[in-house]
Amino acid sequence: MSLKINKIINGPIPDSFLFDETKRLDSLKFDGQNLEVLDQLLLPHEFKYIPILNVSDAFDVIKSMQVRGAPLIAVVGSLGLLLELQKMSELNSDEIRKKIEFLISSRPTAVDLRNSLTGIFPILEKEGDSDGVKLEKCREYLLEVYTSEKLQNRILVWNAYQELLAAFPNKNKLTVMTICNTGSLATVSWGTALGVIRALHSENRLELAYVLETRPYNQGIRLTATELIHGDVPFKLITDSMAAWAMKNHQVNCVLVGADNVARNGDTANKIGTYMLAVLAKHHNINFYPVVPFTTINKNIATGAAIKIEERPSGELLRVNGVLVGHEQCPVWNPAFDVTPAELITKILTDFGNWSPRLLEEQIPK
Repeated sequence: MSLKINKIINGPIPDSFLFDETKRLDSLKFDGQNLEVLDQLLLPHEFKYIPILNVSDAFDVIKSMQVRGAPLIAVVGSLGLLLELQKMSELNSDEIRKKIEFLISSRPTAVDLRNSLTGIFPILEKEGDSDGVKLEKCREYLLEVYTSEKLQNRILVWNAYQELLAAFPNKNKLTVMTICNTGSLATVSWGTALGVIRALHSENRLELAYVLETRPYNQGIRLTATELIHGDVPFKLITDSMAAWAMKNHQVNCVLVGADNVARNGDTANKIGTYMLAVLAKHHNINFYPVVPFTTINKNIATGAAIKIEERPSGELLRVNGVLVGHEQCPVWNPAFDVTPAELITKILTDFGNWSPRLLEEQIPK
């Protein structure tokens, strides 16, 4: 049940690539038996780790946005289930399925969580294995979700970095733009889009990163800015509404974003505001790149029209750190994600290669 889907561009990856992890924030702590996750709602003012004992705990931190980021959500959900399976003496397939569906309901747009957890189903359905063997294989699989994410992320960041070198052969240093948080706080490693920015910086190829604040949860100012300050990375924070003006006046070379769900045709769901950036990038002739692991590709949907967009409570928009900033009866529409059409995307950068959206489906490993 290996999760590894590898295609290393211009490999092998040198040992020196992103070798220094001292300036990387850790999103969780796991020793095989005990799990703690960083409460991201408290950042940047407080660093507090929350113990996760079971599926219910994992559901709560994902649903409440104390944990977010598609790869990290998948890991936390998987490890929460693993902790319960470690305590099981007998296999109960129906109970495991219920727990999986419960976890998936915490963030329905995040396909990584669904893909990772439903990978258990073939194990449960395999004929010939005893219940004891199935239970042990489920435990091994869930642990591999965690361990393989680190390997796959290194390949993903390397592949994306190689794409940028090829796309801008005459640029010594790049100016990039990003939205939301896609770094180590969204994964258990370097991150997706922000991981690439960290790679550019470590290789002395980054001029500047423009970071959008990302209302209403402010992941840009609270999380991405915190990571970049911690890593001594050059950046400037801007409001979401400043993106067009920054593109026009500051020679942005490319936009790097993450994704929570990618359809087979390349339509890409990500944090609300990403579609806006893609439209603006197209107008200003700026390359637009989603940086996504294989687990984010949703092989079950043909286009973005089928992606379920999560809508969040109105209070998230009306309050900042719990303080009401608008009329409490103000009507609100608060979608957490939007979908960027494939035609606005330059390439989708992955751990199994970098592809234009029109070529993506035929390259997806079966």
